[in-house]
Amino acid sequence: MKMDKKDGGNKRVIEGRFEEEVHMTRKETAEFLRNLADEIEESNEIKITTNEWELPFKIRNDVEVEIELEGDELEIELEFERYTDKKLKLE
Repeated sequence: MKMDKKDGGNKRVIEGRFEEEVHMTRKETAEFLRNLADEIEESNEIKITTNEWELPFKIRNDVEVEIELEGDELEIELEFERYTDKKLKLE
């Protein structure tokens, strides 16, 4: 899912630790969340992209949702854990 409308050339693929804060309009946020919901429902891999980078992430079936209201700020946090294939090798 794209977080902006600009079409970029080569994107760097994000691996390891990464953090970025993005400000969007309500309409852009709604579109982002709809696209994220579609990806979660259709597959166990989400991919967030901008014109500069791409962040692919294979997710587990369970998602942690934290809702916090503090003063005038409502925070909704989604936490996805990475899916790992834990099949044992038999020799």
